[in-house]
Order: sequence, then C-alpha cells, then structure tokens
Amino acid sequence: MNPAISRRALLGTGAAAALLSAVGCAPPQTKYQPSGAGIVDVVVPYSTGGGTDTWARFITPYFADKQPDVDRYQVENVPGGESITGTNAFVRSNVTDGRQTLVASATTYFQSMLGQGTVEFDFGRMEPLALNGTGAVLWTSTESGITSCEDLVGNTDQYRYGGMSASGLDLVPLLALEALGANIRGVFGMEGRGPSRLAVQRGESDLDFQTTSAYLSQVQPMVDSGEAIPLFAVGSLVDGEVVRDTNLPNVPTFAEIYEGLGNRTPQQELAYNAFQAFVVPGFFYQKGLWANEGTDAAVIETYGRMVADLNADEDFITEAKDALGGYELVSGTDARADFRRALQLDEDVLAFTKSLLADKYDAVLD
Repeated sequence: MNPAISRRALLGTGAAAALLSAVGCAPPQTKYQPSGAGIVDVVVPYSTGGGTDTWARFITPYFADKQPDVDRYQVENVPGGESITGTNAFVRSNVTDGRQTLVASATTYFQSMLGQGTVEFDFGRMEPLALNGTGAVLWTSTESGITSCEDLVGNTDQYRYGGMSASGLDLVPLLALEALGANIRGVFGMEGRGPSRLAVQRGESDLDFQTTSAYLSQVQPMVDSGEAIPLFAVGSLVDGEVVRDTNLPNVPTFAEIYEGLGNRTPQQELAYNAFQAFVVPGFFYQKGLWANEGTDAAVIETYGRMVADLNADEDFITEAKDALGGYELVSGTDARADFRRALQLDEDVLAFTKSLLADKYDAVLD
C-alpha cells in the first residue's frame, strides 16, 4: 500500500455514521484483509501519477473529512492489463461493507463493454458511489484545410486523426467521425494528449481530441489567434439529454452536427448509436468511485449525501476546479440508470464497433 494520505481539516457530518455502522454490522470478509480501523482501502487499477490516480488521491481525503470515524482513504495501485488486473482483483474480493472501494475510469468501462475475454467485472451490476464527468472537443489546425464538420462528411481527401489507442478514449471521436462518413486514417501510439495536440500543430496529423480543461488552456488561445478551429464538443448530459457544455457554449455538440446531416447510411446509424453508448461512460461519467454489487444500502446513501454536501461547498468547488475539470461530482444513485443504460449495447452495435476497431484500426481485442 502507498503511504497514508494526510487528512484535511475535519468538516464532519452525521451521514458518516451510517457508513461506519454498516461496516461494523457487515459479515466478515474472507478474501480481503482491511488495513485497519478507520481506513477505507481504495484500489486504483492504474499506475501512480496518471489522471485516474491523481483524481483518486485528490477526492478521497474530502470523503474522509466528512466521516468522523474514518481517518483516511488508503490508495493501492494495481496496474496491468489495461486496468483489468486491479479491477478483477477488487471484484473477486467481494467486499460489500464499504471498507474497500474502487476508482475506475473510461478505459476500464470500455474493456467490459467491448467484451474483453479476461474481464471478470460488470459495471452494470456494480454500484457507483461518486462520478465525475468531463467534456471534450474535436479540433483542427487552420493549416489542415478543414473548416467545419461539413468538410468531413464523405470527404474524398483522407485526413489523419492522431491519438493514443483506438480502443481507449479515442474510440469516442472515431465513432463520431465514422457517423459522419469521414475518410480518416488513424495514427496511434502517442503517449498522451500533449503529444497528440503538438502533432496537429506540427502538421503531422489533422485532427485531435482534447478534454475541456486542456482545450481551454492549450487550444482556445490558438482559436483566438486564428490558428485552430473547434469542430464539435461532446456536450453535457442533463436529465438524460445531451446539451451544450456550459464551459463551451459556442461549440456545437456532436448530436447537433449529426442531426443536421441529410441522408444517413445504416453504417452511419450504427456508428452514431455506438457513439451515444460509449460517450456516456467515456466522458459524462469518466471517473468514479465504485463499490461491489450487493453493497449495503446505507453505504450508498452515505456517499450520496457526501456528494451533495461537497457540491454545495464553495471552498470545495474552488479547490476542485482543476482536479474535476470544472464539472460537479455526480452521486451514484443519480447516475446509475443512465450509466447502466449505456452499457446495454445492441448486438449489431457491438459487432459494428469491434469490426471497426479490428478491421480499420488494427486494434486487437481478446
């Protein structure tokens, strides 16, 4: 386990008592040895220093502060297998009393949705405790020759999309481009969003996809100077409907772009249905704190109250601006239905997505 996370000033709330009461009343676990009294263990199935690990280490002390009987959350990184190794271990432990949680991200969700053979978890049955979404923007350089999404509808000249992995977060913009009928060549293996952005700036690729915070800090200045053009944003999910991102009010959502298309082929329809499914866990609920199926209802309710308290805390909102990307936390109970609905891929949509990845982008799926 990693060194203990330092505790913030105690805010306190009576809701915490429910969680620790549930811990005390739960049956003993046979596959999991808790770190000790007052400690909530957190499995992070990624290496230290990455975005998900950073999110986990930022958010969990706030939950500790709101539970008088919790001293700290202790993070254990269990990387491997595109996040499958650690997530499998968490599910096998079958802890349902709140003493152990999981921090997962879009890559983990996608492994399950794509039916990777080594996956032993099902986020359609697990319990989300707290989720955090983000927005994202597809953009291009003015040097690419692309002036709007219309230039990508059945384009003759092939454009290059640069990214990290076709089966990771890049899958969402790839599905959107497929729904446009765009002629795209993927260039993958980049080590992060910084390199993919620089590739467009250097003319090595034509299209790039950046989360909202990175877009606003790194790309918006180029838009202001006339060097870059935003093409579409994923938007935000509000009451089950996709709306424009309040952080990007002048950038149309992809849903708006797609609805404005004329005749659409069956393949474009399949691509759009897949886009709608993967964008929900991929961006609207990208990172989250999770519990196993069967977790005590008192634990789930306690996290719901803590999320509501944090969203109403102006100091937290200010401190969390960068870590949460300018978006609120969402309680698991509020997001559960939308999240689980997105995971229910029609067989033809799943077959289309796997075929696209394997045949067009050489992505190997177990």
